[in-house]
Amino acid sequence: MKTRQTRRGLTAAILLAALASPAAWAATATFSAQVTRVIVDAANYGGCMAELSISPQTKLATCGTKFVTFSCTGTFTDAVRAYRMLDQAQLALVTAKTVSVTINDAKKHNGYCFAQRIDVLK
Repeated sequence: MKTRQTRRGLTAAILLAALASPAAWAATATFSAQVTRVIVDAANYGGCMAELSISPQTKLATCGTKFVTFSCTGTFTDAVRAYRMLDQAQLALVTAKTVSVTINDAKKHNGYCFAQRIDVLK
């Protein structure tokens, strides 16, 4: 009997811990937009970011306006992958292509949400 109560208590504790963790409250959103500017900044914004025609804040209220970060500093992804995402944003900018961007509001640099994926669309 005591073992069953211990298991129930442990299960409840694990569930409460999972619900209380920040990752449990994270949200992602995917949307299409035009890239209007790219920035590389060694000191801020995770090192690089892109300005979009649609504000990420309209998709996830806790994100900053206009910009997404690719985390070129390597905080949220490895720097090589981040710079490849920046390259895709630059490609879309110079070719006037639309991008599909997936953002994550649990990962931010200076209040701007991390773009964990970017696709250049035809």
